Amino acid sequence: MEDSTGKWLSDQITDLAGKQKQYENRAFLVAMEKTVKEQNERLKLLKGEVDGRLWNHEQW
Repeated sequence: MEDSTGKWLSDQITDLAGKQKQYENRAFLVAMEKTVKEQNERLKLLKGEVDGRLWNHEQW
């Protein structure tokens, strides 16, 4: 699940990559999209960890 900013950024990168004629530019944008997806995944996991720690009464 992506947040709205991550989804928007991913869509923009995909759109730009589709418009590129040079291989190097497309390859850069595809790598950037992979990085954005990885960051979104890490953000989701960190949000879950924070939520889990807040609800763990043994660590209060």
